[in-house]
Amino acid sequence: MEAVSQVILRNESRLSQGPLLLVNPPRDPLAQRLGRAGRSVRCTTQDFGDLRWLQAAGLPTEFATVPDVAGAEQTIILFVPREKDRLGMLLHAIAGRMDPEARLWLVGENRAGIKSSSRHLRERFARVNALDKARHCGLFEAAGPNPGQPFDLDDYVTEWSIAFAGREIQLRSLPGVFAHGRLDRGTELLLEALEPLQPKGRVLDFACGCGVIGLAVLAAAPGTALTLLDSSAAAIESSRRSALANGLAATVLPSDGLDELQAGDGDRYDWIISNPPFHRGVANDLDIAADFFRRAGTLLAENGRMIVVFNRHLPYFQWLQQLFGRVDVLAKGGQYAVVQTRLPNRQIH
Repeated sequence: MEAVSQVILRNESRLSQGPLLLVNPPRDPLAQRLGRAGRSVRCTTQDFGDLRWLQAAGLPTEFATVPDVAGAEQTIILFVPREKDRLGMLLHAIAGRMDPEARLWLVGENRAGIKSSSRHLRERFARVNALDKARHCGLFEAAGPNPGQPFDLDDYVTEWSIAFAGREIQLRSLPGVFAHGRLDRGTELLLEALEPLQPKGRVLDFACGCGVIGLAVLAAAPGTALTLLDSSAAAIESSRRSALANGLAATVLPSDGLDELQAGDGDRYDWIISNPPFHRGVANDLDIAADFFRRAGTLLAENGRMIVVFNRHLPYFQWLQQLFGRVDVLAKGGQYAVVQTRLPNRQIH
């Protein structure tokens, strides 16, 4: 069981028997344990993989950019995200919708910044207390939501733009989305490599974030059939808004890795493009990219290509050489490399 869940269970006697809402809980038995005491427990998550895991465990769970607080919950437990701007957005959404008599628990690991999170709580709540410090984690309780501006997701959208192939691409991003409000160097290098290649046909943007890569390709080749895929609810909402801002039509698909895709021979992708993630929360998680690389070849058309950018210290180049018949470096810049692969081994290892 995760350390944060152990801290919650250490303090279970402090919880009432009333309805309980868990926001972004980990994949462990915490919710079932809390429900055994006769409480009504439901979950909401911003991660599609967590959604599938929690649903498979039999827990009522919602996939949402911000939690749907019904007002009936007597206690809401929020697991602290690593991004402080995402924490601020979530606290605003919760404080603005919860029962004034309810309580909020905020729990997180020290390395996720729980120690400094109390000041964010005090911006939204009249009373904040530290309940526990154990297992390199902290637990705070907040009550008495401060009156203030009602929560509106639009207030948290950052508008920005990039230039690609002589066009200006409008982008919209929300807190928690990778490279929120800016173009990171890796994606910039990837776009520079893509521009002369002129991708078109069926294109998949894996881990799309706000949709910057896929929408740039689509704007340059309007006949492209684009799929924007991500596990983050904030990324899915950001991509949807970015597509609307440019008047572009794309399929926006939440998925845990490639799980939601099933491409047959007639509808494989001509191009798969990605700046794949290597974090899950505050921890490095290379399994995300490893699984993506293993399965991407089964989704490529006969002459299809995959173009990825990654940090050069990661072992991705060697992995790709084992999975594809041809692997070429298209560009290098600083700590990043852009690689093109062809001739996939269709067998998933």
